[in-house]
Amino acid sequence: MEPPIIQVMIDQDYVRRLAEAEVKRLVQDVEPGAWWDMKRLEAETCRKRDWLIANILLNPVYQQDMKGISNGGEGGRWMFKASGMRKFLDSHFENLNSRPSKLVR
Repeated sequence: MEPPIIQVMIDQDYVRRLAEAEVKRLVQDVEPGAWWDMKRLEAETCRKRDWLIANILLNPVYQQDMKGISNGGEGGRWMFKASGMRKFLDSHFENLNSRPSKLVR
């Protein structure tokens, strides 16, 4: 008995638009003075909001750093200085990614 044949239809225009959007996102330069919101921080770190809050934003170890980089979630919306957050993430990459996260699921 022969295995069933499965056909996959791919919308090439959709794939092209998706690829273009991803390339655009990846090559965006951080302008001096530019701000990020939480959604952008999630995209930059490939981490979810809960993880970012528990492991970086409200982590006492990074409290002083965050005072100069973020608005502290004032008004219920987190905002970050893009250049400062990028420097912070680069300098703390190993520490943030080599230990178990504080967030327990």
